[in-house]
Amino acid sequence: MNRRTFLRRATALSSAIVLAGCAAPGGEGNESDDGEPDGGSGGSVTDTPSIPRIEDPPAAVYLPGHRKSMRVLEPVDAGDYRVAPMLSYPHPFWLVTGAERQLVEPEAGRGVHLMCTVWDPETETVIPFDLGPRVALERTDGGDDWRRTLSLWPMLSQEMGVHFGDNIVLPADGTYAATVELPPMGTRRTGSFAGRFAERASATFEFTYDEAFRKAVVNGIELLERERWGKRGALEPMLGHEGQAGDGAGGDGNPAARIPYSALPPAGEYPGTRLTEPSAASGADSADGLPTSGDAAFVVTLLESGSRLADGDDRYLLVSPRTPYNRVPLANASLRAVVSRDGSTVVDQPLEATLDGELGFHYGLSLADIRAGDSVLIVVDSPPQTARHQGYETAFFEMEPLELSVPDTIAAEG
Repeated sequence: MNRRTFLRRATALSSAIVLAGCAAPGGEGNESDDGEPDGGSGGSVTDTPSIPRIEDPPAAVYLPGHRKSMRVLEPVDAGDYRVAPMLSYPHPFWLVTGAERQLVEPEAGRGVHLMCTVWDPETETVIPFDLGPRVALERTDGGDDWRRTLSLWPMLSQEMGVHFGDNIVLPADGTYAATVELPPMGTRRTGSFAGRFAERASATFEFTYDEAFRKAVVNGIELLERERWGKRGALEPMLGHEGQAGDGAGGDGNPAARIPYSALPPAGEYPGTRLTEPSAASGADSADGLPTSGDAAFVVTLLESGSRLADGDDRYLLVSPRTPYNRVPLANASLRAVVSRDGSTVVDQPLEATLDGELGFHYGLSLADIRAGDSVLIVVDSPPQTARHQGYETAFFEMEPLELSVPDTIAAEG
């Protein structure tokens, strides 16, 4: 474990609640003499407790040594969207550029890790923008005339799923207003999403940054049993579950239970004919029998001729990469389909990122000519260009092509 010192302060509206996990505390160097995480329950809390940093983690999704705590503010509406702001202590994350990752450590000083989950309230679908929202912050309690504008990173977290966030240094305790501006969506939209999310939208919320919140988020950190650190697996989501409420839920219930988690449908709920791996395929199967690459699980299905997602009477190739445990979509990647027949390539085209009202986020391609027995190679030209929280930072990089075949059960096309 590495010990690092971050000053952090953050608090939310009185209706907000603190989330903490249910894992058992434990692990040397992360507790005070009375068994509480460093910072305890008394005195001023200014330092972040020691957070386990897993040495030599697997090149896969793994369990971190701890579950974070955070404060969830009441969701606010922004045009067609709904936005849930969340605040935690500043903590490390990893940016992804191409096939490289870069560790971002928190700056010294007071601050928060600001996160936002954005979703469509009609379908409860979490929106994976390719560009992060912009946030303008200002102090509103008569203190220093402080303002700052920044862009939030698209992020992956085991507990929060797809969201946007960044560490933000604040000048002092006080009340702050944050205005989130959501960009028009560039991703192709289909079904009930067609024609929507084409305009900019904004929403404003306030939070108070003080000692009470610092104590809450520090004391809310919980450690997993040491023998679980770095093991293959993932933490359960914090969002969408009543049971995840912490202190201060009050009569309004748990705001986090009303925030959807960005889980894709199970593989069995997708229409069409599932493409299969030849027996000699190098990729291992995920726990639910899906082919994998770089520890991402893939649903690959061929929809019927004339599908609403396809052009005209074409078939539609739908590719849905997701995390192997919580089914979180892997957006901001570049995928390509190569179709071969009798040793010759008949299709080599990029797959288009698509957000559908029923099938969620996926990559797709219309195919005018695809037949039983064809070989379909799914090539990942660029892994997901999304910032990662701990537990995801080593996965989804070395993504070998998936070799699949079209089963004999489909009718001949073309």
